[in-house]
Amino acid sequence: MHRCWEIAELVHLVFNELDPYIPGIYYVTHPRRMNAIALSRLAQTCRRFSDPALDVLWRVNEGLIPILRCLPSRAWEIREGRFIVVSPLDLEDWTRCLDHSKRVEIFSYRDDPIIVDSSALESMISLPPGTLLPNVTALSCLSSGALFSYLTLLLGPHVDNVSVFLDGPTFRSSALLSFASHFRCLEHVHIGAPPTQQQIALKCVPSFITQIAPRTLDVLGLNHQAYRHISSLSNLVTLTIGNIIAMPFPGPSRPSPETAFPALRELQLTVSIPYFAINFLSVFHDAPLTTLCLSTTEDSTAENVFALLPAISDACAICHLETLRIFLCEDKDLVFDDPSSYTLTFEFIRHLLVYRNLHHLSVACPVGVELHDISMETIGRALPRLKILYIMGDLSPLVVPESHPTLSSLVTLSQLCSQLHKVWLAVDTISVPLVPCDSGRKTSALTWYPLDSVLHRAADVAKFLSANLPGLHIRSPNQVWREVGDLLVARVETAREQQQALF
Repeated sequence: MHRCWEIAELVHLVFNELDPYIPGIYYVTHPRRMNAIALSRLAQTCRRFSDPALDVLWRVNEGLIPILRCLPSRAWEIREGRFIVVSPLDLEDWTRCLDHSKRVEIFSYRDDPIIVDSSALESMISLPPGTLLPNVTALSCLSSGALFSYLTLLLGPHVDNVSVFLDGPTFRSSALLSFASHFRCLEHVHIGAPPTQQQIALKCVPSFITQIAPRTLDVLGLNHQAYRHISSLSNLVTLTIGNIIAMPFPGPSRPSPETAFPALRELQLTVSIPYFAINFLSVFHDAPLTTLCLSTTEDSTAENVFALLPAISDACAICHLETLRIFLCEDKDLVFDDPSSYTLTFEFIRHLLVYRNLHHLSVACPVGVELHDISMETIGRALPRLKILYIMGDLSPLVVPESHPTLSSLVTLSQLCSQLHKVWLAVDTISVPLVPCDSGRKTSALTWYPLDSVLHRAADVAKFLSANLPGLHIRSPNQVWREVGDLLVARVETAREQQQALF
């Protein structure tokens, strides 16, 4: 064996490259199954490889069946899709299982084609609490499985990351409350539920939330007691609310803006009733938010959508905001019936320009935004630190706004926002300026996504862009825009060669 394999750190680095799991996806995708096979073979090659290979192979575990299969073969069988323990087990029978299960750091429990029988569950819970999976730090599971009620008996106390989908009956969902007392180190919590179960989730989730102090929290909705609790947390950094369906801070429960969300940096909020969202955001005057993402549900009316942003800019005076994303969703049938009612005007966008420190601004809505060159100049002057701009209509080109800015707006933006490097924007190319702009050129890289811009006079477009934005890169699935990008590159290269020839 080569001496390099005597370096333990190198062996771990190499074997980690064979990890069959993609981060955040707790199941082995088909192309990565060969990685799992390779690790299994490496573990059987020699003692030096055995532990490092097994550590990677068992780091993420899907369900209990792989662990239970390590029991003595005489003690179990699979009958009619169920894993059944057929003989009594003593602690020695669990030795091989425990040797592998102690390596599990991420435990994922979802629908499994083989069901763990009650006989196997009884054998597992007869072990001392936390013995089976003592070193798990991240848990991802469904509440519909029978195992959900026993997780606190099987897992050790080191879990700090929990993702639960409450798709089971009420009596199983209530087991969530035991997580707070058993997993004392919870820092990242995500709780979801299907639409049919959301009312059931609201009966147990708020009680669970009031017992923990996470750094990251993602929930569908809470009651005012839970909202008041999380607003006081000194370590809550990221918060996602799936839908605010009740008044978060009624009069008696309203926290002081000086003390609410003292550490919150990122907020993602889905809104169906703007009044509730306005009440929630009104306590954020002193929160150190840098990222705000707002989206509406499809059942939001046009009136609600248009009332949302002005009210937010009035209620939420955030001086630190760097990223602002607005996604407005409406019923597509209603949009097609009356598209003009769902078209955003620049006056709607103007309410966002109070956040002068923005680095990233995204606005997406079904129809799009009516903009002109003067509108884009106003955006550029109001947001000089802008790095990314994204403005689009989801239903374009089926339904389009009446006006778009011209190519000149790209030049204006690049001049006013010196750090701008990505722009998603549809433009009007019917009228192409014949004379290059005189107020300076942006030679640094700028990537432009023209979305559903209709192309006219491709050669003139490429000529104008090469003269004013020689560092521009065009990204589009549309072949005609890719050809403009090729023309642009060719013109810039020709101009560079001519300039070099002069010297």
